[in-house]
Amino acid sequence: MVLGIGVFTLTPGSVPVVKTAGTITPGPAGMNVIKHVVFIIKENRSFDHYFGAFPGVDGATTGVTSTGQVVPMTPAPDQLMTDIDHNWFSALIGMNNGQMNGFDLIDGGNTNGNLLAYTQMTEAEIPNYWAYAKAYGLGDHMYSSLRGPSMPNHLYTIAATSGGVINDPVLPNGGGGSSTGGWGCDQDPSFSVPVMNDEGEISREFPCFDYQTLADTLAAAGVSWKYYAPSAGEPDYHFSTYNAINHIRNGPAWQENVVPYGQFVTDAQNGKLPAVSWLVPGVENEHPPQSTCVGENWTVKNINALLSGPDGASSAVFLVWDDFGGFYDHKAPPAVDIYGFGPRVPFLIISPYAKPGRVTHPRYEFSSVLKFIEELYGLPALSSRDANANDITDAFNFKQSPVPPLILQPHPCPVLSTPHVAFGTVPVGTTANKTIVKVSNFGTKPIKITNIATTAQFPQTNSCPASLAAGAVCNVTIGFNPSGTGVRNGTITITDSDPTSPQVATLVGTGTNLQLQHNSLTFNAAQVLGSSASQSTSVTNTGTDPQTITGVSGTGDFSATTNCSKALIKGAKCSITATFTPTETGIRHGYLIINSTDASSPWMVPLEGKIATAVGLSAPSVTFTPQAIHTTSGQQTIVVTNYGSSLLHFGPITASAGFSATNTCKAGVKAGSTCFIDVTFTPTTTGPVTGTVTVVDSDLFSPQTVTLSGTGM
Repeated sequence: MVLGIGVFTLTPGSVPVVKTAGTITPGPAGMNVIKHVVFIIKENRSFDHYFGAFPGVDGATTGVTSTGQVVPMTPAPDQLMTDIDHNWFSALIGMNNGQMNGFDLIDGGNTNGNLLAYTQMTEAEIPNYWAYAKAYGLGDHMYSSLRGPSMPNHLYTIAATSGGVINDPVLPNGGGGSSTGGWGCDQDPSFSVPVMNDEGEISREFPCFDYQTLADTLAAAGVSWKYYAPSAGEPDYHFSTYNAINHIRNGPAWQENVVPYGQFVTDAQNGKLPAVSWLVPGVENEHPPQSTCVGENWTVKNINALLSGPDGASSAVFLVWDDFGGFYDHKAPPAVDIYGFGPRVPFLIISPYAKPGRVTHPRYEFSSVLKFIEELYGLPALSSRDANANDITDAFNFKQSPVPPLILQPHPCPVLSTPHVAFGTVPVGTTANKTIVKVSNFGTKPIKITNIATTAQFPQTNSCPASLAAGAVCNVTIGFNPSGTGVRNGTITITDSDPTSPQVATLVGTGTNLQLQHNSLTFNAAQVLGSSASQSTSVTNTGTDPQTITGVSGTGDFSATTNCSKALIKGAKCSITATFTPTETGIRHGYLIINSTDASSPWMVPLEGKIATAVGLSAPSVTFTPQAIHTTSGQQTIVVTNYGSSLLHFGPITASAGFSATNTCKAGVKAGSTCFIDVTFTPTTTGPVTGTVTVVDSDLFSPQTVTLSGTGM
C-alpha cells in the first residue's frame, strides 16, 4: 500500500503549501561536486542523550519526569543493563502530547528508580562523534520520521514512507523475532505488523510490501546504489530493510545491490563506492544494551576508509540514529501527519563541503536525506514527506575550499559497563533490586582481574575468572542491603591489568522500614475509557519505630485510597488500593505515591494499564444454537460503542468461514454513539464450528475480535 498524505509546514501567518509525490526539485548550484552519498543508520539514541551538552545546540542536561520533577541527566552506561522500550506506544507515552515528560513511564525508563531514560553521554564517552561535529556539521533538529521503533523508521530511510507500518513485527502472542531473522519477506508467516492508514484505521499485515523506493528511482535514472547491511543468518539481519520490499527481496537487486556490510570498507578504500550507499551495521549499531564505544569505533573505521580513499574528496556522509530508543529528549516534535514526527535523534554531516563546525538548525527528518539525493540526481519525490522536507544543503558550502579529511583513531572501550547504578528503595535488612554490570575485555590480550570489591550494603557475586580472555565478558551481580533508612551510597571497584584500572562505579539506593507486598501493579485486562478497575497492595512496618502513612495518591489515569489511618507499629500492616480509570487509549502508565514518616518518603510504585480502548463490544463471544448445515441462522447483534471523545473510523469488519457479518459502522461512530454488527451462522459441516469477527478501526488496539461458536447438524 502507498499512502498519499499531504504534509505541510506552517509558520505564523503563513498559508500551507502542500507538495506531492512526483515533484522534482532542483538542487542549489555547485551541488554536483558531491559524487558519493553515504547514509549510515545506527540504532536507538535521542539527541539529548548524545549531544544535549554539546556547545551551541538546542540541548538539555536536565529532564522533566511525569511528576514534574526536574532531574539531572546522569552519566550514561556504555552498555545498558537493559533495553528501554521504544515502540509506537512508548513514543506517545514519552512525548505526552508534546509535554516531553513521560520518559520515566516507559518500560525500562525508570526501573527501581534508576531513571535510565534520563542518562547522557559526555564528550569523554563519545569523543569521536563530538570530533566529527566540531570539524564538520551537526544537526540539532533531526526528528525521527515516525513516532515509533526501528522497522518503520528504517522504511522511511529508503522510501520516505513506512507504508503505514507503525511498529516492529510481532507474533500473535506479542512475541518478537530473533536477531538473526528478517523483518520482511523472510519473516515467519505467523508474524505481522500493525499498519495504519491515513484515517487511523489499524490492521495487521505480513511485513512484505511493494511500493516505490529510492532504489527504484535511482535505478530508473541509471544512478548506481548499494545497500550494505547484515546478511541472512548474521545478528541484526532484520535491519536489512530492503528485505521488506517484495520486488527488491525477490528480484535481481537483492543479489546485485544488497551486499554484506563488511564490504563497505573494501569498496571505500578501493574507490568502488556507488553513487548512493546505505550502510547499516550489525552488532556495532549501538542498539542497547550493546556497547556505544564499540559502535563508535566501527563508525570511525568505516568513515576513515571513505575519507582516506579515492571517493572521500567528493563524498557526503549523513549519519543518523533510527529512533529515540526510549531516551529523554526535551524538544517536542512537530505533528506533520498521523505518523510523525517522533523525538529527535543525533545527526552528523561529514563532507569536505560541510560548513566546518556548523550546528545547523533547520528541521530535518530521514526523508531529508532522500531529498538531498533526489536534488543531486534530479529524481522525483517518492511521497509528500520528501517533497516537503528540508534538503540539508544549509549545512554545505559547495564552493568552499574542501575541509581536510579528519582521520580519527578508535579509543579504548571501558572495562566496566556503567559509571553509575541506582537501586531504588529497599527495606532495611533485605537484599533486593539486584543489578548486573558487565566486565568486558575489548582488547586483544587477556586482562588479569585481581579484585572485585563493593562497599558495605551492596553485596556482589560474579562470574569473572582470574584471567578474562580477549573479547570475553563476565557479569557482576550487585544487590542492595541497606543497614539503615534514607539514601545509602557506595562503589564497585575493579582492580585489573588494564591501563584504566581501577575502574569505579558509584552505587546509590534508599533504605526504608516499610515493606510493600507488590513492587508494581499491572492491570492486564482491556479497560474501556471511563470505566474503572482496582487492585490492592499492603504495606508493612518492619522497623522498630512506629511509622505513619501520611497520604497516598496516583498520577496520570490512576488514583489511590488507603485504610492506613493509624500509625503502624512493628509488624503491623495496612492496605492501599490503586484504581485505573483510563482517559485516553493506549498503554497507560503512572505511579502510586506513598507519603510516610519513613526516611524513604515518598515511595513511588510503578502502575501500568496494559490496554485502554475506546471501543466497547457488547459481548466478548457469541454462541449460536445448533443449525442445520447449508442453512442460515437468525442474526445475533454485537453492539459497538465509542467511549472516546472523537470520531471512530472503521475499516473492514469481517467474519471467518462459516459465519458472515454486516454492519452499520462504515460511516464512523461519533463519541458516545454506537453501531451494530449483525452476525449469522451458515455451517457447511456437522459438528462444532468456531470463528471470529475481526473489527478494524482507528483505535490504537485495533483490530478487536469477538469469538464465534456454533454447531452444524
